[in-house]
Amino acid sequence: MRFLLLTMNRGERPPGPPDPEQRAQTRKIIDGDIASGMLVAAGGLGKRATAAARVTSKAGEVTIEDPPAGDGWLSAGGFLLIDVASKEEAIARAKLTLDMMGDGTVELIQVTEMHPRPTPSIG
Repeated sequence: MRFLLLTMNRGERPPGPPDPEQRAQTRKIIDGDIASGMLVAAGGLGKRATAAARVTSKAGEVTIEDPPAGDGWLSAGGFLLIDVASKEEAIARAKLTLDMMGDGTVELIQVTEMHPRPTPSIG
């Protein structure tokens, strides 16, 4: 099962550079997730006000909001795409993410794979 984990930092970030010990711990966990095959992709998300747009089609008319209106959930954060055996395992990984980042929210969304298409078995 694949899950998209969207992370949103809700706390105040401390001034100055990140704590080197925390960065090392985070790197170790991410490296382990990559080595095990659990972590498919990861990255940062930009802020809605500066790095987002919304393109909508309704009755053949396309509208563009750049940036999108409203506060919404996308204040800034990151994402993980993980491959796990169950939703419970994805929730456990979300809790670990919150342990690493502090105050915030992780939203889990199960995703299905459309590409690459599985190769049919011959036999």
